[in-house]
Amino acid sequence: MLEFYIEDTGIGIPENKFQDIFKRFRQANTDIAGNYGGSGLGLAIAKAYVSLLGGEIWLKSEIAKGSTFFFTIPYEKAPVSAELQDFSINRAKLSMVAQSSILVAEDEESNFLLLKEYLKDYDINLIWARNGEEAVNISKGRHNIFLVIMDIKMPVMDGLQAAREIKRIRPELPVVAFTAYCSDEDVKKAISCGCSGFMSKPITKNQLCSIVMEYMQS
Repeated sequence: MLEFYIEDTGIGIPENKFQDIFKRFRQANTDIAGNYGGSGLGLAIAKAYVSLLGGEIWLKSEIAKGSTFFFTIPYEKAPVSAELQDFSINRAKLSMVAQSSILVAEDEESNFLLLKEYLKDYDINLIWARNGEEAVNISKGRHNIFLVIMDIKMPVMDGLQAAREIKRIRPELPVVAFTAYCSDEDVKKAISCGCSGFMSKPITKNQLCSIVMEYMQS
């Protein structure tokens, strides 16, 4: 295993909150969001990614001294699953969308780069919009876009409003919501705004490729 760590000299976390802070929408105390920002999703997403990679995540912390977060990932490449082997059959099908583009509306560059890495073996161009307004403007001028992957929570214009605008301008263009907010209510809101699909963060390569194949051009 490879072990990584990052440490700070911040306010620290009480030991009885060590497990809670890895849960969605949970922080060490109610003052953190007000004083420092954040929605309590970062560590939940980090834990999910580490688990997908076959590793573990944990922390050490002292109040008023700071915290150190550790995570491990396997050094050896994971064996190719039967699911991935089956998916390789569809490589030719994905190549049919060569020269076409997917618009990814996502304010976090790391999330965009992950999707780009997942699709690097296929001849599909990914266009990055950093907020909903950019996504709407790009959709107006780039008619080779066959799919929009839309983060819901973004600056300037959120994903729900952007989805409405895109569907008003290009009703035939599918928009798939891509978000960590995945309650039934969130799904209903996305569908009501014109989204034709929903992807929950974190996402695997197979899940992403399945979505691409579902919505690619005939």
